[in-house]
Amino acid sequence: MARRYMTDGAARSQFLRYLLAGLANTAVSYAVLVLLMQWTDYVVAYTLAYVLGIALGYWLQTRFVFRVPLRWGTLVAFPVGYMVQYLLGVAVLWLLVERFGTAPELAAFVVIVMNVPLGYVVNRYLLLPRTRRRESADGHD
Repeated sequence: MARRYMTDGAARSQFLRYLLAGLANTAVSYAVLVLLMQWTDYVVAYTLAYVLGIALGYWLQTRFVFRVPLRWGTLVAFPVGYMVQYLLGVAVLWLLVERFGTAPELAAFVVIVMNVPLGYVVNRYLLLPRTRRRESADGHD
């Protein structure tokens, strides 16, 4: 079923919107980070920019990518998806660097590339109602 879903034109369009939203969110978050660093400590700036990035990401994912309404339940669950990706990323990063001797820079790149499709799947699961996920899997999205 997953293969059928990924060949569907609507699914490709949705994934492209996910990539575009991610690029826009990254650009805005980075710009905010750089601006905030002009007035505050870099750790405070990073934290504020990161929180803003999660909020902007939630809005972009719900309204632009998956085209679902904003809901309190998904608003609360959305940062959990980020935490899952973060923890898995740290684990893979550690394995690559400490166990397989991969250069940290290359390992970080691998983790980032891994997190793109993982983030899509996690966010899709968290944000789309179960019936919409099922319809998409059947090619009806």
